[in-house]
Amino acid sequence: MSRIFQNIWMILLCIILVSLPRFNRNQIWLKRPQADLPIHTAMVDYFRTGAVDEILLSEHSVAANWRPLFPLIASFLPFTSLTSLSILGILSLFFAAILLLQIMNQLGISDKVKWKSIYLFIFSFPAFYYTTIGYVDPGLILFITFGLYLALIGKFFFFLIIIATGVLMKEGIIVLIPFFLAHLVSIGTQRWQLIYWGLLCTGIYISITILGRYLALNAAQEHHLFWQPSIKMFIYNLTRPNSWLSIILTLGFPGGIIIKRFSSLKQISQSSKNVMPLICGILAALATYLFAFISTVADGRTIWAAYPFLIPLTGLVLDLEKE
Repeated sequence: MSRIFQNIWMILLCIILVSLPRFNRNQIWLKRPQADLPIHTAMVDYFRTGAVDEILLSEHSVAANWRPLFPLIASFLPFTSLTSLSILGILSLFFAAILLLQIMNQLGISDKVKWKSIYLFIFSFPAFYYTTIGYVDPGLILFITFGLYLALIGKFFFFLIIIATGVLMKEGIIVLIPFFLAHLVSIGTQRWQLIYWGLLCTGIYISITILGRYLALNAAQEHHLFWQPSIKMFIYNLTRPNSWLSIILTLGFPGGIIIKRFSSLKQISQSSKNVMPLICGILAALATYLFAFISTVADGRTIWAAYPFLIPLTGLVLDLEKE
């Protein structure tokens, strides 16, 4: 790959170019409903002024109230609420890409393949579609990637901090726990230590989740979680073309590469102990999508949480092919 593309500032430029058509949920190219956008911008305004918009107390804002960290960070940027969320989305993907480079260094992936994999991360449907539309998911991608990196370099205390704070970014941070436990197994951790870390991670996740819901702005309204598994939602998503289209587009080229070369994973796992933990992270993200499929409107944002695991695994597969 040309040296001009092996540059971190080129990464930032490409992320900006990819996400620009949807910047601030631009409706020129693609008209879509506003969905949770007004809730997230109202949350940014709340952190800036202390004023609680009525939408933050409604039943539609239940989940958004559990995810205050991304709007909180965005509130410190000197732009409108939506622009701040969009810029923070770009920065989140940029830092996630930098961390992915470090992760692939840890995995021993060659420079050429490493950079190809980064551009698969950038030039992807979710990066184009979800980065700058006022949602918190780019922050989740950054936190998952950071947690993965910390686990690989053995900084387990800081990994726990990512779990704790990541819950306030989005509940999808849970995909790190199966990865982490598989990673501990791969490095020969004793059974009692495995149980200890498993209980600790799960305990932190549940505790912060309960605390976040207890302190939520609309906690007093006692709204109930609307993600209830039901036959109705299952049939809705089963017959909804976008539910299937989103998973295909989100998995995209990285997913296609893994599926096409699935048989090579066994060979790679013999030389790299990190293959199974990465697969566990991907399966955890797929499991959250399956839950969404039977409980709410399923879209590609849930699958996007697999990318911090999928991109390094794609790099390992491409590196084997190069050899």
